[in-house]
Amino acid sequence: MILVPTRGRISWAATLTLLLAATAVLQPAAAVDDEDEEGGIPIDKKKEEFVPIKFVEPKLSTEVTKDATVHMWEYFRGRGGIIGKTWLKSKAKKDGVEAEISKYNGEWDIGTPSEVSIEGDYSLVVKTDARHHAIASKLSKPFSFDEGKTLVMQYEVRFEEGQNCGGGYVKLLSQGAEKTLEEFNDKTPYTIMFGPDKCSPAGKIHLIFRYRNPVNGTVSEHHARQSDSIAASYWDDHKTHLYTLTVKPDGSYTVTVDYKSLYYGSILKDVTPALEPPKLIADPDDVKPEDWDERKEIEDETATKPEDWDESAPKEIVDESAEKPADWLEDEQPLMPDPKAEKPDDWDVDMDGEWEPPMIENPACVGISGCGEWKRPIIKNPAYKGKWRLPKIANPAFKGIWAPRQIDNPAYFDPSDAPLAGLEPVTTMGIELWTMSKNILFDNLLITDSEAVAKEAAALTFDIRKTEDSRLRSSKGDGAGIFSGLVDAAEDKPWLWAVYVLAVIIPVIIIAVFCFGRKSGPDGPDVAYRKKYDVPTADDETAPGLVNENGEEVQEDEEDDEAAVQAEVVKQLEKRNEKRRSSASPGCKTPASGKKKTIREQIEADDSDDSSDNSAAGDAKASASEKDEVEPTPSPAAKPAPKKRGRAKKAE
Repeated sequence: MILVPTRGRISWAATLTLLLAATAVLQPAAAVDDEDEEGGIPIDKKKEEFVPIKFVEPKLSTEVTKDATVHMWEYFRGRGGIIGKTWLKSKAKKDGVEAEISKYNGEWDIGTPSEVSIEGDYSLVVKTDARHHAIASKLSKPFSFDEGKTLVMQYEVRFEEGQNCGGGYVKLLSQGAEKTLEEFNDKTPYTIMFGPDKCSPAGKIHLIFRYRNPVNGTVSEHHARQSDSIAASYWDDHKTHLYTLTVKPDGSYTVTVDYKSLYYGSILKDVTPALEPPKLIADPDDVKPEDWDERKEIEDETATKPEDWDESAPKEIVDESAEKPADWLEDEQPLMPDPKAEKPDDWDVDMDGEWEPPMIENPACVGISGCGEWKRPIIKNPAYKGKWRLPKIANPAFKGIWAPRQIDNPAYFDPSDAPLAGLEPVTTMGIELWTMSKNILFDNLLITDSEAVAKEAAALTFDIRKTEDSRLRSSKGDGAGIFSGLVDAAEDKPWLWAVYVLAVIIPVIIIAVFCFGRKSGPDGPDVAYRKKYDVPTADDETAPGLVNENGEEVQEDEEDDEAAVQAEVVKQLEKRNEKRRSSASPGCKTPASGKKKTIREQIEADDSDDSSDNSAAGDAKASASEKDEVEPTPSPAAKPAPKKRGRAKKAE
């Protein structure tokens, strides 16, 4: 609801209420300038006293896991016994690249962020840049799409140094990859690839399905369609972000980042290329006939070159009709040496050569047609026709552009009955990427068939990390302030954006209406009646030179109050009513009204009766004029016109 200010009064209650509601949900965003209110500790000293909390192992409750299966829950319990045991680095080489960069020699480590907000919370860290990295780990139990369960894949990524060009995506490797983890490379078959990737100003959050055609067994990649404008903050704000993919048995999918839906769709209709093959294809065995002519036009072999066609005529000729202008000076040159120029003192003839003064425009050639040798100008040759060629004519043998005939696609299948049947079972999670930035942290990798499990896992890890990271930044003074507090609060509670917008728009509307709104006139509804019947108004000014019907000059009072004007309106209305009653039939009676009509109601009644009175008045005037022609009546004696307040007729 938008509030509009009433006359003489402005309601600010709604604005204050919205601002108070926004303030109530915010955590304190700014500290006192001099000292802390609680203990009188200077702010600078309090910043140094940040103490990280201890890491608590995130154990999922049996309430959410009793009906669910957790295929992977990796939160990196410690530094030892992970890389080389549960997570294996690849020893493979990348095909099709130079030998010095073909190896997967990027370094991995189990470590903490450069700024620790949770003591003992470890992550899988990319330690090098400009190298190929690959590492993989088996799932505790394979995930099969044939079982009709929902796939939920969730993990955290943090680009501590931002990202210039590189990825932070993961791959769900297809069944069989678990047998040779150390041979994991870019050619290893995967079922789904998901996560952030950036090598341009606008990055992407990849979602790629590899689908096997059930008819011919071929495997093709299908990319989920998404917006071209993905927020750059996912790579450049140096914060941890939570990426979640949900794929349901009906083929629908949802991609969220930090609980916010980024894009969604269906594997049946929102991927490129389309999952369903075309029903008809070009017949590969169909061959174009040898006598098929696709030429729309051909040369006219019967045409001959005209006799007057001169191919030797030049394209341009000298204008023989041109004459030298009378002011042309052939004895002067357009350029001349600068007489004021002097050879520099450091000029070395052996190194720089013989010095010559620079050339300047000849003053004698300024303002005339030109100087120097005069030559006739070159013009286009009107007789030039160029080389003669055979003209083009329509090809009588033209049959159109040939295309092979269409046949039924032998590889066609309808995926609508089982949208995920072509996705291979998943047995391994792998991370294979090239990056130009180091210190990329992966943490809390989860694969399950329950959205409730994913929600609880995020609450036990990501939510706590986000709170502690925010506390760490605040202790350092990063992000402190009312504006940052408003933004952070809106990230947790998106509905606050609506409150912010209303809190800004409503005061603007109130001020605009109050300052620029049109003021209502004091005359009320009687303005229309006054204009129609020329009733004087309270602010009428006396016009000079006005006289009454007797030729006497009218003198008006300078001040005329509203009560007198209203009395004049009532007086004229009573005269009109009396006139109507006297002209009405004796048998007609005016119905009594229990309530006296107001001036507005009487004006509206007068306006509605005008149309009915006009026709009768016209007939009466016509009959009266005919009578005047036959029997003229004497005009009554002139009576002195009563003095009126306001306008008077001008003397003729």
